[in-house]
Amino acid sequence: MSRLPDGTAPGCARVAGPALEGFEQFSFASGSDAHPVYYAGDPLDPPLLLLPELAGFSPGLRMFAERLIAARFRVYMPWLFGPFGKRAPLRNGIRLCVSREFAYLRAGTSSPVTVWLRALTAHISQHSGGARIGAIGMCLTGAFVIPLIIDSRVKAAVAAQPAAPLWPPPGQLNVSDGEIAAARARLAGGEAHLLAVRCRPDRVCPRAKIERLQREFPVGLEVREYAGPDERNCLGERPHATFTREYRIAVGASDEHYSRRAFADLVAFFERHLRA
Repeated sequence: MSRLPDGTAPGCARVAGPALEGFEQFSFASGSDAHPVYYAGDPLDPPLLLLPELAGFSPGLRMFAERLIAARFRVYMPWLFGPFGKRAPLRNGIRLCVSREFAYLRAGTSSPVTVWLRALTAHISQHSGGARIGAIGMCLTGAFVIPLIIDSRVKAAVAAQPAAPLWPPPGQLNVSDGEIAAARARLAGGEAHLLAVRCRPDRVCPRAKIERLQREFPVGLEVREYAGPDERNCLGERPHATFTREYRIAVGASDEHYSRRAFADLVAFFERHLRA
């Protein structure tokens, strides 16, 4: 595996996370923030930036990354928040809602951490031969990919069940108007592509979120919705975390299961826009 160097910033100390079997890590700093970034996969494969969801650096996130690596992508996962290796949704949600780095998940305000993430994409691209990058945000980081689209290195992005902000009105996004307009320009010019994903019964990501995306991005946006409106997962719950928990708990599911079809569509989306 070709190793990436740390990214340093003046006055910002190197950070390291716990070891993760099968993954390398480097420390990346920009501005006053530093986080460890885990990565794995063939350096000749297209790079994907995979953002954690509310559940933190969970087993489901790692399993999702491993499926992407098996599909011939090189995956980079920053550890931004929450416990390592387990789910703690309530604690993570409270932390993010009061975090300046995440702009309190307010409507109409982009999280400052997206500036750090754009710097990270530059670092990854620089050390990947100038490769075009794909990005995936999920749940509370779902809309984070919109500010990332502004970066010319990001060619394709997926907003999976974007949930923030969590309070009404339901069609709000935690992205500034200026960055929405900048992303719209790149999408309209064919310079980037956006895929929005949700399950139809999902109340955490109501359809109003998708409708807002469709109004803001009339060109360059694909929408995929899965499962019937009354469908429940194997635990009797409304499906939400399409690529992580929903996939993980559907043991032995057929290719027609909504989580399997969603993953196949995701891979096809990145194949079209990152390998061509």
